[in-house]
Amino acid sequence: MADSIQQQLQQLVLLSDSVGTGGAVAGSGGVSTVEEAMEQLGPLIHSVYRANKQKLFRQQVDLFAQRKDAEIMKLCGNYHQEFVQSVAQLLKVRQNTSELQEKVVGLNAELQQSGKSLYEKKAELLGLRREQRNIQLAVDAVKDCQEVVRMVAGFDEQVETKQYYSAIKTLGGLKDVYLPQIRKYVFGKVLESSIPHMETKLQGAALRDMKDWLYGLKKTTRDIGRHLDTRMKKKQGLWAERDATIKERHFVSSAVQFVLDEEFDHDDPITVEMMPLYQCLHINEKLGRRAEFRRSFTEDRSDQLSLILASPVHFAPGQLASFEAVLFDIIGFFVVEHNILASAPDFRSKSDVDTLWDMCIAKLSDILARGIQAIRGDPEVSHSLQGVLTTFTYVMEENAYDVRKLRDLMMAIFGA
Repeated sequence: MADSIQQQLQQLVLLSDSVGTGGAVAGSGGVSTVEEAMEQLGPLIHSVYRANKQKLFRQQVDLFAQRKDAEIMKLCGNYHQEFVQSVAQLLKVRQNTSELQEKVVGLNAELQQSGKSLYEKKAELLGLRREQRNIQLAVDAVKDCQEVVRMVAGFDEQVETKQYYSAIKTLGGLKDVYLPQIRKYVFGKVLESSIPHMETKLQGAALRDMKDWLYGLKKTTRDIGRHLDTRMKKKQGLWAERDATIKERHFVSSAVQFVLDEEFDHDDPITVEMMPLYQCLHINEKLGRRAEFRRSFTEDRSDQLSLILASPVHFAPGQLASFEAVLFDIIGFFVVEHNILASAPDFRSKSDVDTLWDMCIAKLSDILARGIQAIRGDPEVSHSLQGVLTTFTYVMEENAYDVRKLRDLMMAIFGA
């Protein structure tokens, strides 16, 4: 019985060994082997309890366990030295691994420190590159604005020294060439907002010079009028001498007399300095303010003529000089208008000048009407005034002005 139990236990151990080895490889096949072992163990235990051999079964199990322990001890004794060596090698590998880990940690710390330094250097380099780019942009901006600053300073100097043609050229260069290039800068926006002020400054300076010129014309126009009046009186003398030599008395118009006197008229042509006017006109044209300047000039000339016609006059013996002075001023005034009309017809139209001439005739009519009693009451005054007005009429007719209303006025005052 004992031998039978031993054999069955040995078979179970062998079967268990096959489960330990084959089960790891076969996978699910190992489970069926374990089930077979359990199926064989069940009948063995059942037979032991049925034969009432539990004590013997325990003894056999103990003996079987002792033999297996002895086998294990023998097996461990055979491989102990190799195990010890393996453990020693494992401990050495562990130590080397620890040292290597420490070195890796150290290298990591050094790498992080180097990386941090490199990052700081890189950030510093990027900052310096931004500064360099900003400096370059600033240098470019200064180069762009330097010429503009020079031109602005030159513009102010040109206006102060009355170099208006240069000033308008400088202003045009600032607006058309340089302003589009620097408009992106704050300085460009400041310059753009200053352009209207610069234009007004230039226009105002040129306009002041032109008004000074108009004021200075007061004496010039009187000298022109006196000169033309004197020259006309000489022509009238020639006409009288010519009439005295003509046997057949026929009426010769003043226009024909002017043609006949061309060969005797050797006087130098009268010239009036028009530069301030033309200069102011050119500037206003460039600034787009021509219409505004034209209206202003028309008003100024109208006011100037009104001042001439408002001068006090006296119609008394020996006191016609005041009225002659007014006529001299009128002659000079309209000679200047004639020159402006001839040289700048697109600025000063004939209708503008005709309007002033009609106003002048109307005002002269009022002046003569107010002094009509003194004129008709004294034959000497009447005769002298008639001669003065006749000469004045010839002068204005010679300068292409319509004198029909003036002759009608003389006919109404002095008769045929």
